[in-house]
Amino acid sequence: MRRLPALCLALTAPLAAAQDAVPDYTGFASDDCALIANGVQRLACYDAITDPEKARERASEERIDRANEVTENLQFDTGNEAAADEKGVDAQKGDTADSLVDRYFATEQALFSFSGSFVTHRPTYILPYTYMHHPNQHPHSPTYGTTDYDKPLNYDEAKYQISFKVPLLTGMFDKRLTLWFGYTQLSFWQVYNNDASKPFRETNYEPEIFARYATQWDVGPGRLEAVTLGLNHQSNGQSEPQSRSWNRIMGSVAYTWDRWLFFVQPWYRIPEKASEDDNPDIDKYLGYGDYWAVYKIDNDRTLSLKLRNNFRTSDNKTSIQLGYSFPVGETIKGFIQYYNGYGESLIDYNERIQRIGVGIMLNDWL
Repeated sequence: MRRLPALCLALTAPLAAAQDAVPDYTGFASDDCALIANGVQRLACYDAITDPEKARERASEERIDRANEVTENLQFDTGNEAAADEKGVDAQKGDTADSLVDRYFATEQALFSFSGSFVTHRPTYILPYTYMHHPNQHPHSPTYGTTDYDKPLNYDEAKYQISFKVPLLTGMFDKRLTLWFGYTQLSFWQVYNNDASKPFRETNYEPEIFARYATQWDVGPGRLEAVTLGLNHQSNGQSEPQSRSWNRIMGSVAYTWDRWLFFVQPWYRIPEKASEDDNPDIDKYLGYGDYWAVYKIDNDRTLSLKLRNNFRTSDNKTSIQLGYSFPVGETIKGFIQYYNGYGESLIDYNERIQRIGVGIMLNDWL
């Protein structure tokens, strides 16, 4: 478990390096570009030698319309043409959730041929400032008892989440079934705590492997978009006595209706030996699944709600997370998040945390 942060860095470093590299294609011809194995670099080579902007200036409107039509039709054949219609009333108010899912799946399909490509998984955001009502100064678990931090925690800190997934196998039986590697990292940074030298208080690492079937079946008033099943590991990478981790078999079901996306994510915790279990009572606080409702006000504004409940008649525990993203200028989206409950971070899985934060959203739900 302690080697997990280094493993995650090893997985992400080649991807970051591939994005930062800018080769010099001076003197290349189109045949030279065709020999490049990496799909992203091959496309960059073609762009470098053909100058797409000048090509668009010279092209007729008919050719431009034809090119755009081919691109827009790059999506699964769902039999639901109305979902992809971007004209009329929905074009004025913003796309419906199912049409945004169509576009998301189409983007994935376009990237499958690119070696080393990755796409967004869960939302990616940065909250430079958050305020906790009562930070947990004394983390506790039944296995290790109560521990303390070297210095008292500040009430204000930064929080951020990054998340992506990489296709491992595509078209296993048909083009709708795909095997993915996903990675999510959630960090809490005591950046305003000068007395403690501004430490990262807690980072949760969450790699997973899962298969997803893009059903896109019309069910009732909406559409069943996809189902997934996979293995999920989550840990904080710390040593005892602050070590926390668990392994789960996790599934999900996604359903869209009008501007709503509903997402149910149940899990089954894989049992561990009592002597190796960092947090044996975690189900008592986090329950057995996450329940999401996402509402697209328009293409630039999104409301999200996450609920957790342990479904116990006695000692019932409920957690709630609210999020709102909105445009700030032409290219940046602001983000406000409120959390009240258990399990915001693994170190605080059994402590109720109230937090509100403000920052920017880099990749939204849709």
